[in-house]
Amino acid sequence: MVTFEAVTFGYGKGSLFEDLSLAIQPGSTVGLLGLNGAGKTSLLKLAAGALFPTAGSVSVFGRESRKRDAALLADVCFVPEDPWAPPISAETWLGRYGVFRPAMDRGLFFSLLEEFSVDREKNIAKLSYGQRKKFAVAAALSCGARAVLLDEPTNGLDIPSKAQFRRALALASAEDRVLVVSTHQARDLENLLDPIVVIHGGKVLCSFTSAELAERFSVQRLTSLEGRPVVYAEKDALGWTALVAEGGAGADLEFVFTAAIAEPEKFRAALPGRALPGRAGDMETLK
Repeated sequence: MVTFEAVTFGYGKGSLFEDLSLAIQPGSTVGLLGLNGAGKTSLLKLAAGALFPTAGSVSVFGRESRKRDAALLADVCFVPEDPWAPPISAETWLGRYGVFRPAMDRGLFFSLLEEFSVDREKNIAKLSYGQRKKFAVAAALSCGARAVLLDEPTNGLDIPSKAQFRRALALASAEDRVLVVSTHQARDLENLLDPIVVIHGGKVLCSFTSAELAERFSVQRLTSLEGRPVVYAEKDALGWTALVAEGGAGADLEFVFTAAIAEPEKFRAALPGRALPGRAGDMETLK
């Protein structure tokens, strides 16, 4: 479990998080969504012990992250958006650094490199950005850490590589493991991320499972919004694209995220099935 308890954190005199609380259960592949500057990367670094909260606490499987003891560091793996690329081969890296990961699955590491088409004998620092990213992801998913924190892992990957990453992520999930993926490219991973956590305004704006999303929402093309339980809508030349508080028609995760940020009160009301805020307690529709 990864737990944030009443966390306050900021840079300089500014406050990024205030009294933020979040609990991530084992067996989850969490999608962490938020606007640029919302603090997604900082949240991952707080969990990894690379940053310290000014108030509150962060723990990973019962160990406080800020203490950075050996057992914690062996049980957490953070992959930044632009990971470090040592000037050695993957085979040399494993021999030199694998000792710090006692639960490292070496067979899985080389299998993932093969899946990602990364040459295990080439100098990692001389690989392309996308290939360096795939090396770092392969190392993280095979290192044996129970908490794997991935910051924008699909940035720099081409379309076939994104499919490879999805397969690897599905393979790496386990009942005793927490995978947290911070991403702006929700469509790349929306069939794997469950639950979704939206960070906004220094707090957890909302969180929901894929089952709740399918049950409560759908994105529909409408010619009129009159009389419909519309959470959010965008107008175009042919009518409206709307997030409607009705399940069954499918909901695009990026559109859902936009709706949650634009209409947080309506979105949070629709999640548990309450009436949308509006006139005399009725479902409000956009005019």
